[in-house]
Amino acid sequence: MTQTPALLIYTSYRLLPDNTEAFRALALRMATAARGRDGCAFLDVAQDAADPATFRLIEGWRDQAALDAHGASDEFQAVMKEAGALKVVDRSIDLYSVADKKTVGLPS
Repeated sequence: MTQTPALLIYTSYRLLPDNTEAFRALALRMATAARGRDGCAFLDVAQDAADPATFRLIEGWRDQAALDAHGASDEFQAVMKEAGALKVVDRSIDLYSVADKKTVGLPS
């Protein structure tokens, strides 16, 4: 990671099992697009090992302006439209603001 994100987003999606493959492809496509955007420190997609119908997206953004630009992009809007056609059973989104960064020395 080349930049320290000021915003962290943790999103969880639970789908009907029949839609997991389509959602995985969609989430990975969006992650690839987002990683190329100015201000995206990272965007990772994880599929729950115990419940394959549950996905978690973990994102780091430089600032609110970068996140807003991502949300307004044509690619993001298209993905949201496609995701809306899938049967999402549950979704939660948590946004965290990073207030400070300190280097911590660990004992040898």
